[in-house]
Amino acid sequence: MRLARNALLHSLVALLLALFTLSPSNAQSNDAVATVDALHAALLDIMKNAESLGFAGRRDRIAPVIHASFDLPFITRFALGRYWQDLGAGDRDAIVDVFSRWTVGHYAARFNGYSGERFTFVSAETTRRKRELVRTVLEVSDDAAGNVTLDYLLHDKGSGWRIINVIANGVSDLSLKRADYGAVIAAQGLGGLIEKLESQIDDFAKE
Repeated sequence: MRLARNALLHSLVALLLALFTLSPSNAQSNDAVATVDALHAALLDIMKNAESLGFAGRRDRIAPVIHASFDLPFITRFALGRYWQDLGAGDRDAIVDVFSRWTVGHYAARFNGYSGERFTFVSAETTRRKRELVRTVLEVSDDAAGNVTLDYLLHDKGSGWRIINVIANGVSDLSLKRADYGAVIAAQGLGGLIEKLESQIDDFAKE
């Protein structure tokens, strides 16, 4: 009888440990989800206060969150593909800088109003190379057809989990940038790409 009780006790302890102790994979997923949640909270904040903040206010408020949420140097390097290898340190710094400012401006311009939108978490899973895929939905109206699926691919930068790709309704933003940036550099060089991004940054402010 005592042996049976001991076996039952050990089973209960094992069950409790399984319930309350995160595996490394689950811990990774939770940390990655926290990065995405922080981004979404900041986006909702600038959306709800869009008019009072104006573009400059939204840009200044979202900038530190963008830098904390995204691995901007990694995204820039991947988007440039083979052209990155040909750049010196100064040119690399220049393109990372303009791309970072473009990203901040893009979010400040795009999330410029609020009509009851909300972000909903769907799932998180570990992918190859120990990356995390966090699936969410931006609910934009009562009509589900208007919703946007937003899947975030993140990697562990060492200092925390950072977004390296956003897949909106199945379309990879990183793939689009790689095709676009490569075409511009092939035709106009790095200077042409920087000029194009600077022009778009100016346009964000006008909107």
